[in-house]
Amino acid sequence: MGSSSSSRFRSTRLQLVQNRDCPAETGVVAFAAPLHGLRRLGSLDLKLLFDEFAASIVRERTLQTDERLSSWTNAVKSRLVRLGKRRGYAPFATDDRRKSAAYLWDVAWCVEDKLKRGQPPTGAGIEGLSFPVGAYRKLILTAEVEWGRQGQRPHTQVFRQNLEEVFRDFYKLLDARSSTKVMVYSTWLYPFQAGIDGVFLKGFRNILLDYDSHLPDDSYLFIEFDDRTRTLSGYMTRVPKRGPRPFKMRVLGQVAYPRRWDAAASR
Repeated sequence: MGSSSSSRFRSTRLQLVQNRDCPAETGVVAFAAPLHGLRRLGSLDLKLLFDEFAASIVRERTLQTDERLSSWTNAVKSRLVRLGKRRGYAPFATDDRRKSAAYLWDVAWCVEDKLKRGQPPTGAGIEGLSFPVGAYRKLILTAEVEWGRQGQRPHTQVFRQNLEEVFRDFYKLLDARSSTKVMVYSTWLYPFQAGIDGVFLKGFRNILLDYDSHLPDDSYLFIEFDDRTRTLSGYMTRVPKRGPRPFKMRVLGQVAYPRRWDAAASR
């Protein structure tokens, strides 16, 4: 085989595997799926991800802290989608009709094969389908956004429901087959919930300690909106490759709320 032919062969990056349906003595082999759509991927820089998210969200002019409904959720999701596109991934959210109106997570980043202009959808290899568009290779990041219940007094039912609703969504991230998981939540004006020693991060850590199906190097980014201190904070923890798993939380950064988020200040 000449050098040019050898080069073309290597460029296809096909992996020979033994065909399990054929006896080994027949010498029949099959080609595994081509790897051209899946590049080698390292873990995401969570400090950079938080910094970019925080810098973007504080520029939002339509948000106010007296409520956290669809406007807040849409603002968070749109920024996570934008950050995924910037990194070259195929991002989608729960309102993205490509994946259906209610996908498993609020936001996800994945690797999909890109189609050339004029090329028909090839994701399922069936002629005439408009979905899936390209071959789906790998899930990179999953994110959940949950604001819980607004209230002021601790140790009430509403106080507990605020925690429960956020933790319920966090469970979805545990089972996600992505190496990066992001949880976005608010502590409203409740005491005791925010910060590195707050109830939320202690609860997340306890849930992680109880879980038995971690994969090495899985990383968790927690983005916390604390209305009491008017601070947006980022925290992270990572599953070690070996040894004990203490799940110690690390502070990534803090950004002050802009004054325009105050309903009183905007009047």
